[in-house]
Amino acid sequence: MTSVPILGTGLINFEFLKIRTGSTAGGRDLFEKMIQDVVDVKFPGSSTLEANPGDWGIDAYVGTLVEGEADVWQSKYFIDGFGDTQKAQVRDAYDQAKKCADREKYKLASWTLCIPVDFDGPTEKWWLTWKKKKEKDDGVTIVLWNAMRLRRLLQSEDAREVREYYFTTKVTVAPPTSRPTVTLDDFGKYDGALFVRQMHEAGMLECDEAKEEFFNAEILSHEISDKGMTEEIQALAEARQRLGSLWAQRFNTATQAGDDRRLIGLYVEVMDAIRDYHPNLPAEIRCGLVHAFGIMHQRVNDGRAGWVRDYRDVAADHSRSTQEPQVGLAAAEAPTGTVAETSEPTSSQPLEEGGV
Repeated sequence: MTSVPILGTGLINFEFLKIRTGSTAGGRDLFEKMIQDVVDVKFPGSSTLEANPGDWGIDAYVGTLVEGEADVWQSKYFIDGFGDTQKAQVRDAYDQAKKCADREKYKLASWTLCIPVDFDGPTEKWWLTWKKKKEKDDGVTIVLWNAMRLRRLLQSEDAREVREYYFTTKVTVAPPTSRPTVTLDDFGKYDGALFVRQMHEAGMLECDEAKEEFFNAEILSHEISDKGMTEEIQALAEARQRLGSLWAQRFNTATQAGDDRRLIGLYVEVMDAIRDYHPNLPAEIRCGLVHAFGIMHQRVNDGRAGWVRDYRDVAADHSRSTQEPQVGLAAAEAPTGTVAETSEPTSSQPLEEGGV
């Protein structure tokens, strides 16, 4: 842990959150926590939801999610500007929150967007037009906490501790850490997944650990896709490509070594290679080893890899024999104007309807 003095004027500048953490992704996480703290200062007793695998479109809320109504806050760290891509993310975030409220049978009383920038004239007009339409259609009060509003909230005496915590002039820089893993409670939910069938085809009958790895990779993919940070989306696409290359090299070697359908040892060789390569994966996605193994299972689940010589035939037969979509999340797509992993096919549907 290293303490680094940072000279400043004491002004509230949301760019500082990115500087403090060393990345836009880190700034986004800190901004989200700051919003939760500001909401709790203004509305003591507020709460939030941990992603598992989604957070229901809620960064903070006041009220109840059980047969009642809730006021919801959603943070978007659009520190580099606000354009068409960001407008689309705002619309998607609101639709997700409304859809989840309808599904879980609580009323979405208000929805507040929290952003670290102020709108220009055309964007302000877009916001007011969109807000008016949604309020009329859905009966939901829509509020904007922009940079000006957030500064005013943080300047209040009640928010002094929050202000000093997030905008201190000395920061402690911690080394990047992997995101936490989540326990899979229902292993049976993946019994019909392609990645499980591919393991069975190769003679591997114990699949619970693989299911949990896949589940955690789904959470990682879902969070990155939802947040819409270009650098994270590109980093995830790069990680998928790198791990796919590790598999392809070893698959080709295994098929050259003999004519057997089952490529004995391929699974262990690939996972060992992923374990060795894991420290070199992009730091932006905070990918733990469990997540890295899970990304490989996602690739298998998409029909792009397998553990037997005829894995493509297995995938094709699986597609024909099931009427339900595969379990995997859609690969994170880069916003307009960014570079995505163009070789990655569209993956399957989200784990749970309404996750974020």
